[in-house]
Amino acid sequence: MTPTDVSRETGGVDAFIDFLLDYNRKVNLVSRHSTRDSLRALVSETLLLRDLVSAPLLADAGSGGGLLGIPLAISLPEKRVVLAETIGKKALFLEAALRRLRLDNATVWRGPVQDLLRRQGGRECALAARGFPAIEVLADFVYRRRVRELLLISSPEKIEKISRPVANVRQTRYNIPSRDNLIIFKLENVSRETRSP
Repeated sequence: MTPTDVSRETGGVDAFIDFLLDYNRKVNLVSRHSTRDSLRALVSETLLLRDLVSAPLLADAGSGGGLLGIPLAISLPEKRVVLAETIGKKALFLEAALRRLRLDNATVWRGPVQDLLRRQGGRECALAARGFPAIEVLADFVYRRRVRELLLISSPEKIEKISRPVANVRQTRYNIPSRDNLIIFKLENVSRETRSP
């Protein structure tokens, strides 16, 4: 990343956090106890995913307040990002945030991420989630080779429930600095030629 990219990313992320906190005063999207610093910490964890996304399309499953998908859309302007959200008030916020931030590479899908993937096919898609209640559903899309990759921020205990040895599926765990209760987990379909021994 160039210094200009970092400056644009930082400014965009700060503008997003400010917008989220202001909107949250009217419509409850995140905890009322959230502060600029606490949201900044969550966004910093999200941005650890930036270099792990290899697919041209990223779908944020259960986008909620956008703390995963919007920072990634800001930091990955060359990728197409879809924020999938089933709850109306959250989808309205996400649409307003994309307009406010002028994020032309991102859109909102008002419905389950499963319907989004069935509609457009996901072979060239990465799924990402944080706090998604049914991560086994998302993992199944990778195991069935319906999407290229899945990136999760979750607890090691939840990850253990979906981790299983499958040929041609690479599983990688990354630690999150200063967090014992969360990891980043990546499931990725790989061809035999690119599989490591």
